[in-house]
Amino acid sequence: MGPETLIGIAAAAIALVVVLALFNKKRQPPSRIFKCGRCGSAAHHNDRTSNAWRNGKTRFFCQACHRQWLQSQPPSERRSGDARSDFTSSTSNGGCLGVLALLAVLPLGGWLAWACI
Repeated sequence: MGPETLIGIAAAAIALVVVLALFNKKRQPPSRIFKCGRCGSAAHHNDRTSNAWRNGKTRFFCQACHRQWLQSQPPSERRSGDARSDFTSSTSNGGCLGVLALLAVLPLGGWLAWACI
């Protein structure tokens, strides 16, 4: 395998990583600050409110009001809500292993394509 082939494979891998990073970027709310829907105070968006914005919600609650709402919920509903938020937060950080596996397989695929020609 010549140096031109290795440079081509490396350039393709870098371009693929850049494209994947651009598509994986999370959208952010247009403003960093919102007005609480319950108490009216100004609050900064956090992961919870940013995810709600991405899901199409338009009314947001500050951390204190959200905490009061959670405490007012029956324990059975509170558990299911916590499990759902734990699930979304754990899956939102994934993807690195897949990218590393793809980068490991790309040179092998290039070598196989070159060997078959």
